[in-house]
Amino acid sequence: MTRLYLRFVIISIFIAAAVLAIKYGTLLVDVNTYFTLFTLYLVFSVLFVHLRTLVKTGSMNVDYSISYSFSFVLLTGPLGLFLFELVNRFYVYFHRKITGTADEDELLHTFYNIGGPVLFHSFGFYCFQLIYPMISSLPFAFWLFIFFLTILMDIISSCFILVIMFITKNVQSKQEAIEFITGRSMLDLLKTALTNALLFTFITMEQWEAVIAIFLLSYIVGRAGIFHTKLLLQKQENERFKKMAYTDFLTNIHNRAYMNKVMKELNSKEESLAVVIGDIDSFKSINDTFNHIIGDGVIQHFAKLLQKHVAPCDYVFRTGGEEFTIILRNKTYEECQIFLEQLKNAVLDTPVQTEFRSKAVSIPYTASFGMYYIHNDNSMELKKAYMKADELLLDAKHNGKNKIISQNSTLE
Repeated sequence: MTRLYLRFVIISIFIAAAVLAIKYGTLLVDVNTYFTLFTLYLVFSVLFVHLRTLVKTGSMNVDYSISYSFSFVLLTGPLGLFLFELVNRFYVYFHRKITGTADEDELLHTFYNIGGPVLFHSFGFYCFQLIYPMISSLPFAFWLFIFFLTILMDIISSCFILVIMFITKNVQSKQEAIEFITGRSMLDLLKTALTNALLFTFITMEQWEAVIAIFLLSYIVGRAGIFHTKLLLQKQENERFKKMAYTDFLTNIHNRAYMNKVMKELNSKEESLAVVIGDIDSFKSINDTFNHIIGDGVIQHFAKLLQKHVAPCDYVFRTGGEEFTIILRNKTYEECQIFLEQLKNAVLDTPVQTEFRSKAVSIPYTASFGMYYIHNDNSMELKKAYMKADELLLDAKHNGKNKIISQNSTLE
């Protein structure tokens, strides 16, 4: 039903645009001039096909391309723009079909990309025809009014798309709708307005060399912009994969792989460090008494407590099932002992509040810690300090749990 309604809305937009164009019924220029403009715009539109930015909006692609339709409609009228968009958009349609980049509903999207721009650019055309003669004597009236109309047409375009997003249930609230409408870049709108204003001005003056220069400059700037965007997206993708490689997905803190990386970096620095390994006591009994989902909740709770207590310069890693490693930096041995005592008491005093079998339950738990303190002067790798801390943790477990056993290697 939603798909059928979407088709009805898009075809209605296309028919409305066609009726508007036919009703206008005339070109603002003679046929020879029209074909000159048509050819010039089409040639550069073909070049710009590869600069187009497609954004998935619900079940359809919306084409946020470098648009010169406003200058074209000002020069030739709604009928001229409709004929141009008809040829231009079907060229894009067949290009995507041939190259295998077309969507399942590409033909439907093509009808929207013809009808939508014709309607809102025609609105801008009528506003220009009606209002500009009354304000033309004001300073910078032409440029400011073109910029204003560009913003207004962009808002109308966004409203068209919002209708489709509401139909496909891709917008659920008024706030999402407002964010969508206000999300466009003002610099992009300024660029579109300025380019269309310059094209209209130079074509009216028959300064064809300047017109071609504007098209070429726009193409070069567009290519540079796309190249920059691709580099930025590639960088973001690399950062995302790096984060995935170094992040524990249950607790959203760093994992063992990141700990190994940090330890290699810290090996080359001379500073006082404490390697601490903490482990939830009797964790298996929590899983057996409740279930693994609640067990995961306890692990997450423990991770948040660790993150809450460490300083910004310190590190926390999840290095096992219920085992976590902390690296404390630039603290005295006594400060590290006080920190661990406070952390141990915080775990004891902060039970997990959750729900089990439709009842609220409070799950108290404890943790044991092993700490090995060193002054890192390249005499011992942190991996060895980690192994020492692990041995101290085992001693804490064997000594009744909820214990801290630490060792200061600087006194040895």
